[in-house]
Amino acid sequence: MNRISRPLVYTLVAVLILAVLAFLLSTYHSGSGAGVHLMMFDEDMSDSPLGWAIAIPVLIFVGIVLVAVMAGVAMIVTAALAFAAVMVVLAITLAFTPLAVFFGLPLLAIYGLYKLIQRDRRAMQAA
Repeated sequence: MNRISRPLVYTLVAVLILAVLAFLLSTYHSGSGAGVHLMMFDEDMSDSPLGWAIAIPVLIFVGIVLVAVMAGVAMIVTAALAFAAVMVVLAITLAFTPLAVFFGLPLLAIYGLYKLIQRDRRAMQAA
């Protein structure tokens, strides 16, 4: 019984909220000449609760689709910015590569000479 009654109660509450919202929107827009106009088949349905009862679920669906699309766009933009940041770091690394080679080769030569001298010194001490 609880399995059937809970969704039924939620559905009835949603329909009641939809009806109340449609009635409130229709009474709010019935006397105003400016503002939101609900047009269906070249008729102004702004003062009709039935028109708003049809329009509200459509607006909710459009809002959900819009949120999903904007979330996808945000993910794409975030991925593009992350890719751009990685490319900037790689470009800076590539820009400093000649400088690293310029200073690295003499440092490696000095280190190799030091190790060679150290090896010869150990060989003399062992003999």
